[in-house]
Amino acid sequence: MKILAVETSGKTFSIALNVNGKTAAEFFYDCGHIHSEMLVPAIERILKDTGTAYKDIDKFAVSTGPGSFTGIRVGMTAVKTFAQSLNKPVFEADALTVLEKTLEIKNVKTAAAIDALRNEVYVKSGKKVVIKEIDSFINGLKKYKNKILVIGNAALVYKDKFAKNLGAYSISLPEAFHMPKASVLASLAQNDNGTSFDKIEPLYIRRSWAEENKNCPIK
Repeated sequence: MKILAVETSGKTFSIALNVNGKTAAEFFYDCGHIHSEMLVPAIERILKDTGTAYKDIDKFAVSTGPGSFTGIRVGMTAVKTFAQSLNKPVFEADALTVLEKTLEIKNVKTAAAIDALRNEVYVKSGKKVVIKEIDSFINGLKKYKNKILVIGNAALVYKDKFAKNLGAYSISLPEAFHMPKASVLASLAQNDNGTSFDKIEPLYIRRSWAEENKNCPIK
């Protein structure tokens, strides 16, 4: 089983090829929002380096967001195009689920949170992705103080708040752990049959800044 996974929901993006349950190769880029220019060349490179052809891919996997509207569109469009042309299934997962599965430690709670700006964060509520005001999110986690790790870029943005209210341990992870990885996404796809490309939709919890401000007068 060969799974090609694409994660483009944030300012970073990554691509991974999983072969029979193991990561054969992964590229991770943290060079700003260059997704549209770099994604397809990066996919072709990872396939070339592993001696894999597009037709050899059994399943595709893609992160649906939340995050950068442009980044999500770039990744989704590429994966859906490949899946349609090759008649292959697609596995989808939100970026918070990918983050949650990046690190699991016994007796330590892991809370995934992505910065949504405006003192708000994207978090999971059950299986649903929602937006919470940062103080409300923290208040709900205080019972885990000193026994919780916050994972996701919100841990970097609101570092002082988390340390003060949840303990220094909560923000002790290195920066690299706070970015969702395609290799984790590919692993999640192992035991899922996936679905048709035309059933995959981006996870837009909030309208884009342009949409929210289109009726506002220019100052």
